[in-house]
Amino acid sequence: MPLAVVWLAVHAALLAVILSLKFLTAKAALLMLMAGAALWFVLGRNRRIALPPPPGMV
Repeated sequence: MPLAVVWLAVHAALLAVILSLKFLTAKAALLMLMAGAALWFVLGRNRRIALPPPPGMV
């Protein structure tokens, strides 16, 4: 194999590893954010505060 093909293959592999780590980290952060938001919606809901009725509607 010519040296240029080996050089291109090595750099393509390195680029694939670097980009996969970058996007894997971004995907993991996004999934953790979505899971946290889902837990907040499910578990963090408080009852709404009931406002007093307007005067004359008792």
